[in-house]
Amino acid sequence: MKKINKTNLFLLKFGTLQTIIMGLYHFYIPFQFNWANYLEQSSPTINWSLYSLNNYFSFNLLILALFLGRYLLKKKENFEIITVLASLIFMFWLFSTLYQLIEPMPLPEHLNWIGFILVGVAFINTLLFLTPLITLLKKIKNPHPMG
Repeated sequence: MKKINKTNLFLLKFGTLQTIIMGLYHFYIPFQFNWANYLEQSSPTINWSLYSLNNYFSFNLLILALFLGRYLLKKKENFEIITVLASLIFMFWLFSTLYQLIEPMPLPEHLNWIGFILVGVAFINTLLFLTPLITLLKKIKNPHPMG
């Protein structure tokens, strides 16, 4: 039975942990930045939408990462499922990196360094998933190499 090599497994697990942390952290962001202080009472539907989109995003990211983590810990031989889940998270981090490069978070001058950290984390997480994905995709394409 083939296995994911230790380096790729470590990268996937680390990237998955980073993604779980990011999903959990996003549930807290509205409180951290006191979103309620900036909402208009005249637009309750937009206010609700802002919170719900953040919560939906956080939940989806968290659940996706938790499922990948489950397969990485308990069902390492399921290359196709691991590849699909890792691909989805890879695409999230790639999109996050590109989005932040094209449309950086507006920050006060003295906090510009946060923007570099955010895009850096997204880029590093993209790389954490890219390397193992290349190997996984090769295994799926050629599950029984000759030789």
